[in-house]
Amino acid sequence: MAIVIGLDIGTSGIRSQAMELETKKVLSTAITLRHPLPGSNVIDHLDFCINNGIDVGHNVVVKSVDSVLRSLDVDLSQVERIAACGNPIQMSIFQGIEIRDLAYAGDAALERIGLKRLERKTALLDADQMGLDSVKPTTQVCIPPSVAHMIGADAIAMIVKSGMLDRKETALVTDYGTNAEIGLMVGDDIYTGSAAAGPAIEGQEIEKGMLASPEAISDINVVDDELRVTVLDNSMIGKLSYTLNLKDWSLLRKEAEYIRPKGITGTGTIALIYSGLKAGFIKLPGIATPDKKIRLFDNEINFHEKDLGEAGKAFGAFRAGHLTLVNHLGMTMHDIKAAYMAGAGGTYVDPIKAQGVGLVPPNVKDIYQVGNTSLAFACDIAKDLKTIDNAQDIAERLKSTHVMFPVEQDFKNAYLVELGYWGGMPMDMYRKFLKRYNLPEYPENTVAPNIHRVVIRDIPNLGSKGLHIVRDIGTTLTVTFEGCNGCLICENACLEKALKIEEKNGGYEAVIRTEFCDGVSCRKCEASCPLGIYDYSKYVVKKKIM
Repeated sequence: MAIVIGLDIGTSGIRSQAMELETKKVLSTAITLRHPLPGSNVIDHLDFCINNGIDVGHNVVVKSVDSVLRSLDVDLSQVERIAACGNPIQMSIFQGIEIRDLAYAGDAALERIGLKRLERKTALLDADQMGLDSVKPTTQVCIPPSVAHMIGADAIAMIVKSGMLDRKETALVTDYGTNAEIGLMVGDDIYTGSAAAGPAIEGQEIEKGMLASPEAISDINVVDDELRVTVLDNSMIGKLSYTLNLKDWSLLRKEAEYIRPKGITGTGTIALIYSGLKAGFIKLPGIATPDKKIRLFDNEINFHEKDLGEAGKAFGAFRAGHLTLVNHLGMTMHDIKAAYMAGAGGTYVDPIKAQGVGLVPPNVKDIYQVGNTSLAFACDIAKDLKTIDNAQDIAERLKSTHVMFPVEQDFKNAYLVELGYWGGMPMDMYRKFLKRYNLPEYPENTVAPNIHRVVIRDIPNLGSKGLHIVRDIGTTLTVTFEGCNGCLICENACLEKALKIEEKNGGYEAVIRTEFCDGVSCRKCEASCPLGIYDYSKYVVKKKIM
């Protein structure tokens, strides 16, 4: 039986599906709960690969992909093709090609350092060229084309798989992930942009945050003086699980389909903030409770003001992106008639709540929730390579209409205003600043949209063998620093508990579990070394943890 595999390498984790080639039947699904590289956003991953070497980053990702493929519970010797999808940074790391050009938005900066922008076209490689050892060496690996700096195959996927190309009215599609890929279709033209929203939108950088997976809080509703909490089950379906007393966060009752939660997803965070603003226990920029926190499950899952701030930064990036694209075309927010929500965040969140915190434009007539378009598109390519021709055609179309947010003054201004809003700026002042910067008016919502839930979960069909969660991605980095005395100050400075100092051959070896390390945004380990010998850039891949 010939098997093909679709692979989505996202900034927050890896998702994969195995299918029978002849029947196109889905066999199984495997996901990770984190990205294997240190850090929680593409900038962290980019920085790691530049400073530690693309070969090190490539090896970490490839070893993790091997772990995911082995978890699919299929005969990997029968795999004929693997198709991968993701943003340009993730695809470049996976492929092991030049990545430094992606660190610069403008070409002038590249010229100053003697680099040229790499044209990332469709690539067809053998598994042994990629370094994959879980499948046979001749298994074909297909990597779709990228469009521009931060717009890759995942953006093409959301445009194709959302269904927006079949409509004639002005429509906006957004992938609610860390990169905030956005597409605005006006007539036959599609304009794209990408904003680094950060990991809070997917539940990371939130103290008790987690990706959408079983036992994660995915939705919250306030009814009278009650807070009703929805948790994902093993099939990734949200179940009303338990109810809290809104006055003191005590447990009122466990519901019939009670599931003990482990953390909160990005969608749960959106629902909590929307509900908090409506009910009054959140008043920007803070939490209006005596201890400045919201107790979502006993005292085990708390939501703090720092979490609120992280979420606000992410929410602001999306709305700033929407405003920038609309302004780029001389339009108003009223001109957008339909909104498409892609990704896990776009699937599990209540669209009305997302609209209430500015993640969906106001006054759209229709909102469509379309699931994980990146994985779906990868699966399409794996099943039929002709799909890649359509992807290349769309990539060529988008090259002339891509809007580079990092160098757009409109985006910088809009994001500054958004930060002000989440910092406590009143709405009337928010609107005044938009007008001052010649940005589109952000009107109050007066239209009840039609909600079209195209899928019930971000991966609609988990396959006959179901969902497999890879909790241990399985990569470590290691280095021995000459002169290390084993004082453990660096280990104790690691808040994520990713670092261990181990005795080896009469000296000391530093070992990092990559998926837990916060990367460039942290480096407390390096800063804390009293001898000044700790060098984060010296780490190399050690082994897989089986």
